[in-house]
Amino acid sequence: MQQQNPIKRIFDLYTSDLSYQEIERLIKREANEVYEFFKSDIPKPDKSRNKFVRGLIFIRSLFNAFIMKLTPARRIFYLISIFFFGIGYLEYNTLYIWSGFIILNLLLAFELADKLLAKNELDIAKKIQFDLIPKHKAEIGQYETASHYEPAREVGGDYFDIIEAHDKTYIVIGDISGKGMAAALYMTRVQAIIYFLLDNYSDVKEILIKLKKYFSQKLRKEFFLTITIASIEKDGAINLVRAGHPPPFHYDASNNEFREINTCGIGIGFNDYGVFEKTLELYTFKPGEGDTIVFYTDGLTETMNKYKIMLGEKRVKKTIETNANKSAEDIKKSLVRLINYHRGEAAQNDDVTFVVLKRISAQSK
Repeated sequence: MQQQNPIKRIFDLYTSDLSYQEIERLIKREANEVYEFFKSDIPKPDKSRNKFVRGLIFIRSLFNAFIMKLTPARRIFYLISIFFFGIGYLEYNTLYIWSGFIILNLLLAFELADKLLAKNELDIAKKIQFDLIPKHKAEIGQYETASHYEPAREVGGDYFDIIEAHDKTYIVIGDISGKGMAAALYMTRVQAIIYFLLDNYSDVKEILIKLKKYFSQKLRKEFFLTITIASIEKDGAINLVRAGHPPPFHYDASNNEFREINTCGIGIGFNDYGVFEKTLELYTFKPGEGDTIVFYTDGLTETMNKYKIMLGEKRVKKTIETNANKSAEDIKKSLVRLINYHRGEAAQNDDVTFVVLKRISAQSK
């Protein structure tokens, strides 16, 4: 048997799991994410300079932004490796070139180890967060329910829950500003406070006022929370309060139209000077048989495609209307297909969460 070329063996080893999709992702998605990561540290270009000078300034700024993200020790060793490369090239000294190469690869190994450790922690956090998502029944009293939760990153700042307490069923959906670990930690705190409050209060307006009181105490200034809480009574009536959150979609099956549930209420985390409690509005309504209510975060309607075009409310409502005679689960699947079709190959720009509630009987069970 002819022995395989060692260079080809090495090439096959390193490219065995390589695909066109991976290359495309590196160029289109990951390169853009890296730029977005460093962008905040890059000063805005001076338009009075010509394009060539602006390009050089941009490259220098990007390099500085990258260098300053390294730890001080790694920063020094990285500069030493660049220095060795330069000296080795100018003096044709392979010892310097190999020294720089070894140092650079050691630094790469350290950075990769840090990334893998962080990814492992994120994977654990993701499992915990998904464990906190309710595994609710398909039917709640006179309603069917279906839900969808899709974080933009490993963990997200969206939160929803379906909780039974005080002979009622509570639907909670919220969105903390931002994405990632910080938002996820805040949403875990929101969930804990809500469960504590449900042990002591049953009125949704009072629960939201108390949530604002406890949650705002240690909330950083750059974060805020929007949230909707609804309680379903035994007769099918719904009591709802909304604090700056997108208004739920209510499709009235008997009249084939959408009703606006745009109640007053501002988000939690702003310096409202007492306006929050004064403006918070309780809305009570009783959906008819076949009606559909969709609670959602703005990631649903603001899903973007590669051209940065948002999905929008109109298409979401049209999908709900088209599938209004189907089950809550089927409506959810139709909305997920709509999201995926609109997004296409674009990276997910925000967490997407929604809960479909459908009235299946006008009579108490």
